[in-house]
Amino acid sequence: MHPIIQSILAVLTAGALWEGFKFFYPELKRPIVSRIQAKKSFYQSIDPILKSASELYGKLLSLAKEDFATFIDPHNSISSEPDQNKKYIYYLFAQFWAQLEYLRLQNQYVALSKISKGNNLLKFIETFEARKYRILDRSVQRIIGEHLISGKDQKFRIMTLHEFITQLENNSSSLSKWILKLDSKLSNVHKKEIRQEILMFGIIVAALIDHFDPKHSTIRERPYYINKLTDKSKMTIKNNLFKYYLTFVKNKNQYYKQKSSP
Repeated sequence: MHPIIQSILAVLTAGALWEGFKFFYPELKRPIVSRIQAKKSFYQSIDPILKSASELYGKLLSLAKEDFATFIDPHNSISSEPDQNKKYIYYLFAQFWAQLEYLRLQNQYVALSKISKGNNLLKFIETFEARKYRILDRSVQRIIGEHLISGKDQKFRIMTLHEFITQLENNSSSLSKWILKLDSKLSNVHKKEIRQEILMFGIIVAALIDHFDPKHSTIRERPYYINKLTDKSKMTIKNNLFKYYLTFVKNKNQYYKQKSSP
């Protein structure tokens, strides 16, 4: 083939390839951009979620150690002010639900689903709202969470403990009506099945912390209250929670199996 013809063909081929690349580039770029946005959404969300989870689990651990005396027998509670402690407990639950609800309000679900860690986080949220593991009805947990969220100029923040208690003590506040549902639940922890529901919820919170901060570089490592779980609860955690909901969690045994003494 004549060198001039070869040169013309090379130019035409390169031009066609370039035009084709420009045509397909947006489609090739989209998945990459989606993953970058997903990672950004995840890392912006996970830190406040873990911090609220840590506070909640720490309090549930204290309640387990005292056999829920704050609600069952206030005189034997390790808290010097049981009533104030109750309000603090309500706040910790509400604060945790608010952090989870914020993802929904910001429409972060689609973005998070693009990456493995994001999918895992969504699976945890689904578990916290599952009929078998939620504390209150799904809609009530969401409503309480929404009550604690305030925003201005697209900046999000959670209601402080002081603000929460002020609203709680205001009889005209709509928040107090919904917190009464949580109060009703926790006031029934003298019933074994209710107590076990709360404890299993706490185990899921602990698993969330361990999964996203396995080395506990930012969140304090705490023990598990396995001795407070009934055999039925342990079997539920083993054969349902980790078998159908949180299949990706590692070291599952630590959440339901007592360590043997050396």
